[in-house]
Amino acid sequence: MAFRKKYQNILSHEPDLLIIPECEHPDNFKEIFYSDVVWIGNNKNKGLGVFSFNGIRISLHKSYCEDFQYVLPIEVTVNNEKIMNLIAVWAQKNDEKDTKRRYIGNVWCALNHYKELLETPIIIAGDFNWNVIWDNDKYRLYGTLTDVINLLEQYGIHSTYHSIPDVIFGTNTIFGYEKDPTLFLLKKKEKAYHIDYIFTSPNFINSIGSCFVGKYKDWIALSDHMSLFAEYRQTKFD
Repeated sequence: MAFRKKYQNILSHEPDLLIIPECEHPDNFKEIFYSDVVWIGNNKNKGLGVFSFNGIRISLHKSYCEDFQYVLPIEVTVNNEKIMNLIAVWAQKNDEKDTKRRYIGNVWCALNHYKELLETPIIIAGDFNWNVIWDNDKYRLYGTLTDVINLLEQYGIHSTYHSIPDVIFGTNTIFGYEKDPTLFLLKKKEKAYHIDYIFTSPNFINSIGSCFVGKYKDWIALSDHMSLFAEYRQTKFD
């Protein structure tokens, strides 16, 4: 929250695309520091914001369904040519109409709704509010994170973080065994979880430059979530 007080900290990383859950409305910013923005929310102090930079243009995809308010499909355009789709995610705690759609249950339903987009060059990223360690928890949801992972794998879509071999063991990180927390609940080190992800289609996965999670000491004063970064060398999008 209060992103207007924090955005300078992320600009030093020279992002092209930026997804900010719990983001205030852009009208609160005193300056335009981005090329384009799409924002959705019921509270001007706490919505989902997607920002682009370096002349990249973004717009709400025509398939957007308000039933999945915070799973946001975006068209990404460069030089008036659409190059890819993006789905920004902020998994919500509560669904008053249907409790099975809480958290990852809602993401599961939304991705099934947007299946056609999964066949295109795409990035699906944000706060999923879930780890596979909770898949068998007390919550009875429509889908678990494992279900989401398996669905995306059918389209060749994989998590960037989990696609990079560990520098020590040389094997990919297994879901549920992440060594880099993306959340320190209540900002406490002992309540550390990996719940933020960047899933991408094959053309991106095959050209990973780097993927890493920001360090506690660098980000905890700004948020209980650590920034998750991914860089790709991809230049062809078809």
